[in-house]
Amino acid sequence: MRTVRADDPRTKAVQIAADLRERIDAGEFPVGAKLPPLRKLSADYGVAQETARDGLDQLCTDGAARRVDGRGYFVTGAQSDPVPTRDDRLEAIEAEVRELRARVANLEAAQ
Repeated sequence: MRTVRADDPRTKAVQIAADLRERIDAGEFPVGAKLPPLRKLSADYGVAQETARDGLDQLCTDGAARRVDGRGYFVTGAQSDPVPTRDDRLEAIEAEVRELRARVANLEAAQ
């Protein structure tokens, strides 16, 4: 069973979309492949079918998948932008804090 994390600031749907995107990028679902149906995704991730649908719709919005009425969702082959990890986001924040500290020190030194 794949899970969504309660401590992740992203919504469950966004987490599902990100996980599916990683699986697409890893080749588990090649271009043209049908993605798992809502019932299976719902069971796999332990979420409501509506939440699973929202995750698939996010993939469609991002261009990674397309919905075919009555048939399901299919991989389109759009390239992904890497989803930043929590460590990546923390590193970026720390770098920004260091830069701000240096700017403040320069301003204080100029006074």
